[in-house]
Amino acid sequence: MQNLALLNKIVNTNLFVKTKKTMSSIIRKKRIIKKIKSEFEPIIFKNFTIKIAESNFEIKKAQSLRYKIFFKEKKIKKKSFKLLLQRDYDFYDKISDHLIIIDNNREIRDNVIGTYRLLRGNCAKLYRGFYTEQEFDISNLKKNFSSKNILELGRSCVHPQYRSGIILKLLWQGISNYIKMYKIKILMGCASFHGTNPSKFKDEFSLLYESYRLPEDYDVKSLQSNEISFNKNINHLTTFNKLPPLIKGYLRAGGMVSENFYIDTEFETIDYCVIMLTEKIVSRYQNKFLN
Repeated sequence: MQNLALLNKIVNTNLFVKTKKTMSSIIRKKRIIKKIKSEFEPIIFKNFTIKIAESNFEIKKAQSLRYKIFFKEKKIKKKSFKLLLQRDYDFYDKISDHLIIIDNNREIRDNVIGTYRLLRGNCAKLYRGFYTEQEFDISNLKKNFSSKNILELGRSCVHPQYRSGIILKLLWQGISNYIKMYKIKILMGCASFHGTNPSKFKDEFSLLYESYRLPEDYDVKSLQSNEISFNKNINHLTTFNKLPPLIKGYLRAGGMVSENFYIDTEFETIDYCVIMLTEKIVSRYQNKFLN
C-alpha cells in the first residue's frame, strides 16, 4: 500500500509539473497575443481594413478562405475532416497571428478576402517550432539568428475576385508594419509548385538552383531525399516567367531558396523554403513597403 501511495504521489507530482508548465506556456502566449492586439494598428484603405484577426470568428473566416483556395479551387482530393468543416486549419493556427484584409462592403460572414499567417520565433519556440520544420531542417538559421528575429510567413491567399495586385500590396503593407514593430531580421516560409511530379518543373528547378540558391551558411535542408537532374542550358527570362507568382514575387524582392524541395502530399505541391533577410530586401520594395 505504501508503494502504491508513493507511486500515485510521483504520478500526481509529475502531472502537476507538466500541467503547470503547460499553463505557464499558455499564459505567456496569451500575454504575447494581448500585446500584439494592443500595438498593431489596423490600416484603412478605401473600403478595406488590414488588421490582425482579433477573434475566433475572424480566424475561422480566414480558414474558410484558405479552404476555398487550397482545396476547392485546386481540386485537391485529400481533405479529411477539413471537408466537414469547410476550413483549412492546423495546430499552428493556434500559435500564429492571422493578418487579414476585410472588404467592408461584403457581408460580415464572408468579408475576409485576403490573409497571411504570421508565426514569430518566440511564439514557435514555446510550442512545436515552425510549420516549415515539418519539411525542412532550419538549424543553420537558428544558429545565425535569435528566435525573436525570425518570422514565418504562410497560408497566403487572396479571394479570386480580388487578384488585381492591390490586395497583395496591402497584405505586404501589413507585414512591413509587423516587421518594424518586432524588429524582424529574417522572413521564412514555404512556396509551392502545384503538382507532385518534379520532372515537370526541371527547367524551373534548374533556375532556382543556379541563380537563387541560399549560401551555405543559411542553407536549409529538405527532410526528403529528392533528386533531379538539372538542365544546364535554360533561358533565364523565359524560365523565370514560368515560376509561380508567389515565388517570383519573393525572388524579385531579394529572396533565395533552399537547395532541394519537399513534396507535400496533403496539398499536392512541391515546396521550396524561401528566405529573405529584411535588410537585403531590394530598394524598390524597401521604399514601397518598409519605409
